[in-house]
Amino acid sequence: MSEEIPLIVKREGEILELSLHNPAKKNALTSEMMGALTAILEEAESYSEIRVIIIRGEGSVFCSGADISNWNPKELQEVLFTISECPIPTIAYMHGVCYGGGMGIASACDFSIAEKETKFGFPEVKIGMIPAIISPYVSRKISIGRMKELFLTGESFDTVQAYDFGFLYSRNCNLDSLIDKVMEGAPFAQGCIKRLLCDEDREMIAKRDSALAELITQIREGSECQEGINSFMQKRSPSWSKK
Repeated sequence: MSEEIPLIVKREGEILELSLHNPAKKNALTSEMMGALTAILEEAESYSEIRVIIIRGEGSVFCSGADISNWNPKELQEVLFTISECPIPTIAYMHGVCYGGGMGIASACDFSIAEKETKFGFPEVKIGMIPAIISPYVSRKISIGRMKELFLTGESFDTVQAYDFGFLYSRNCNLDSLIDKVMEGAPFAQGCIKRLLCDEDREMIAKRDSALAELITQIREGSECQEGINSFMQKRSPSWSKK
């Protein structure tokens, strides 16, 4: 990734567009990408003229998840927290696929919309991992009961199901219409609304994230996850799969 631009930043007037850029791995989240995304979002807060931030993916997909060879749980926590805390309304615009960490990115955003043929899912369990880091944000959009079903099976689902689950803002993928609706609101009031609806204080978040990061580290270092990662890299079924 040293020769690649991990994040493409575009600004048109009051709209800031951030595009994930890791084409070789279908926009898998790397340390460089998450660091750039966090830094830009923190800087954007100081520009009062920006009304909407859009997060999307370059190329054929939105995000295939975290890059298992190049990511740190704390970096993912930081970027999700930064998105969630940003006083500017955020929109995740998805296409192709949105898996794992990408689902976390979209869940941390205020609005999630997707092109019709987009596929979603939490495939971590298929390689012996768990979606622990993203779970607090996913629970803001999807019920715990549905999360349990999706997390345990790792099955993918389509846009109709994503809307029915509460993950998508609308059945229709009309970004311009959504932007217009957001801009009808007063920006300072919108920032206050976002702070008002944040039901967790920083101390609680710090404790939660520390525990989740430790859990992910334990899971990742275990023999089951190592077998899952090796099977993924070798493009074979893991030992526990009947396929």
